[in-house]
Amino acid sequence: MLTAEHFLVDGETYIDDYNVEIARWSNSHWASTIPPLYAILTDYRIILQPHTRKHYDPAIIPTSYIHNVTQLNAQRHGIMLHLRTGHRIGMFVSGDHNHELMGNLRRMRPPKPNFKIEGDFNIDTIQRIIDFFAMP
Repeated sequence: MLTAEHFLVDGETYIDDYNVEIARWSNSHWASTIPPLYAILTDYRIILQPHTRKHYDPAIIPTSYIHNVTQLNAQRHGIMLHLRTGHRIGMFVSGDHNHELMGNLRRMRPPKPNFKIEGDFNIDTIQRIIDFFAMP
């Protein structure tokens, strides 16, 4: 698995990283999916990478696509990311870092106009990770 430093570009600052699991609504309750994800938070984006031996390209969500962050109404600590694309991504947060992650996501700011990350946001990366976890 690649480290946070691998993903940083010039002008980007690492904030923190978290272990999360995608929360999927199933049989009238939220259930976690496998494998868990390594969520790297920078000042301009969140990078989601599966904890697997096989290499997968990460799903990258720029801050400008995050519309809102709310508490996941579940028995476990979790958050719901509301994206401007209309997608919602529920995540269980390992440990007691739920409020910390929510606060950090709410404080993220949109990138400066001259800040450029190679490979613009592509909704296919989000759909790929959704499809990966949607399989039974």
